[in-house]
Amino acid sequence: MTISSKRAGGIIRRREHGVLSRLRRAVARTALLSVAVLALAGCAGVVRRDAVPAQLTNVAEVPGAGPIRFWGDEATPSLEKLAASTRFFSQRQPRNVNSLTLSGGGANGAYGVGYLLGWTARGDRPKFDIVTGISVGALIAPMAFLGTTYDARLKAVFMNLAQSRAPGPGVLAGIFGAPAVASNRPLKVAIADLIDQQALDAIAREYGRGRLLLVGTTNLDAERPVVWNIGAIAASDNPDRLELVRSILLASAAIPGVYPPVLINVVANGTRYSELHVDGGVTQEVILVPEGASIPKARSGSKQNLYLIYNGVVQPEWSAVNPTALSLVARSIPTLIKYLGRQDIAALASKAKASGVGFHLITIPPSFKTTIDILPDPKYLDQLFAVGLAAGQAGE
Repeated sequence: MTISSKRAGGIIRRREHGVLSRLRRAVARTALLSVAVLALAGCAGVVRRDAVPAQLTNVAEVPGAGPIRFWGDEATPSLEKLAASTRFFSQRQPRNVNSLTLSGGGANGAYGVGYLLGWTARGDRPKFDIVTGISVGALIAPMAFLGTTYDARLKAVFMNLAQSRAPGPGVLAGIFGAPAVASNRPLKVAIADLIDQQALDAIAREYGRGRLLLVGTTNLDAERPVVWNIGAIAASDNPDRLELVRSILLASAAIPGVYPPVLINVVANGTRYSELHVDGGVTQEVILVPEGASIPKARSGSKQNLYLIYNGVVQPEWSAVNPTALSLVARSIPTLIKYLGRQDIAALASKAKASGVGFHLITIPPSFKTTIDILPDPKYLDQLFAVGLAAGQAGE
């Protein structure tokens, strides 16, 4: 479902009356248990170098990769300065610039995959100059960035991932110190299939032409969002750049307590440390520009469009809630996540308006009953993919 900028603003400002469906309440109880496990277990069982000392956090860097990342909560580089070439922003002849940002949403990313493939079938999907992704959106973003010739790979990998089930340590192991209750092995396989050396080289070439691919993680030690310039990594001289990109994507989708965190080795003042990174959705649901920065204004005679595929429902959803402590908390946590996402959408829409950029919000239609289950039934994913595919074909 595509929502105009004006209508999107109305949705974001609507008074919040939503509550969870029966299915969501049941799934939320599982999420709450995971939170409890994390609180009990901490990150015991993860072998790591010393964490970066607080006073060195701002100078820590990945060795051999150059300037490849920035904090997502402060106005650091502009988009023009992030690009290897500024021709997309400074060329004399007017041209349209199209950007795409993909939100988190876990299994609901099946909608985003379906929508992109449907958009391809419609025949007017643009070649995006800037693509960003958070969490499951980070897994989709590289293929969206590389274009429609990678649609078959995107669909095959996500269909295989939807069918994959790998038993993890379990809740009891988590209570006694395991860093997670589920295995991320299928996710690692999926990422390896998405990003091979050929895809990495293609990302590097497009970065050299001035296009940007940005992915967000959360540095849990620093309690701050991090935005990674994947194109800069792909084009760097770092011999481990392929594994670094894969680790960043894995970290962006690492739901704390459910999947293991990802350690990123860094150097600060000549000493080696490790940073602990988890799901980018912990700190932000969507990204495009650093906090406080603005979207580059379109040149005279040209147009800019920003498309946001939000893998969730933004409208309130009504359902009676039992007045018990568990039911109230189970309803509140997913609702909190939804409305944090709405705030991020509103902020991005405001930046787009201030820069004269056309804002297009694409969301799961409220008629589809979504779930926040980490591993939903494959039938659910097939149905959601089909809904996204139909919406993309219709341009809705």
